[in-house]
Amino acid sequence: MKFDIHIHSRFSDGRNTPREIVRYAKKIGLDGIAITDHDEIEGSLRAMKYNSDNFTVIPGIEVSAIEGHILCLGITEKIESKIPAREVIERTHELGGIAIAAHPYDLIRRGVGDLIFSLNFDAAELYNGRTLITRNRPSDVMRNLNIPVVGGSDAHSIEEIATITMILDNDPLESIRRGDVEIVINDKKLNLIKSYILRRFKNFLEL
Repeated sequence: MKFDIHIHSRFSDGRNTPREIVRYAKKIGLDGIAITDHDEIEGSLRAMKYNSDNFTVIPGIEVSAIEGHILCLGITEKIESKIPAREVIERTHELGGIAIAAHPYDLIRRGVGDLIFSLNFDAAELYNGRTLITRNRPSDVMRNLNIPVVGGSDAHSIEEIATITMILDNDPLESIRRGDVEIVINDKKLNLIKSYILRRFKNFLEL
């Protein structure tokens, strides 16, 4: 089953509604998604209304911990932001979910960095569709990392969905916990999206 586990909707800084996201994901052949808005879970809960026998919406949120961003999947309650990453992870586990370090080595956006080695994360998102510059190559980090490596598009518009997806089994959260994942990178689509983001970033710097 093919999933994109890192998507943003209008409930944070994304462009599209949960309904539009689900409709597009189905159209391009995905079997499931997770909407992970910044510090807001309402978009994810609304998307869950479109769960069906052949499409799965994983509830989730991207929490802004003090040290960086954390994807919390499989939970239906909002977790407080601006608290230590350790507390975000503990609360996620208490709620029955999994905690994933989002873009941990991104040089532009906040990631937890080397805390992926010392905190009780379930996985690390070393492949992220919006990471333009990273401190460490995924292949270098993976040599010493003892938790699963995952990937997601980090889409903020429907056009970005599925730049990076994962093949998971019928229990996607357990599949991630076990590290039973296959990361699929759509190089052509990813390069187009990154070029667009880079142009926008350069234009912003020139203002």
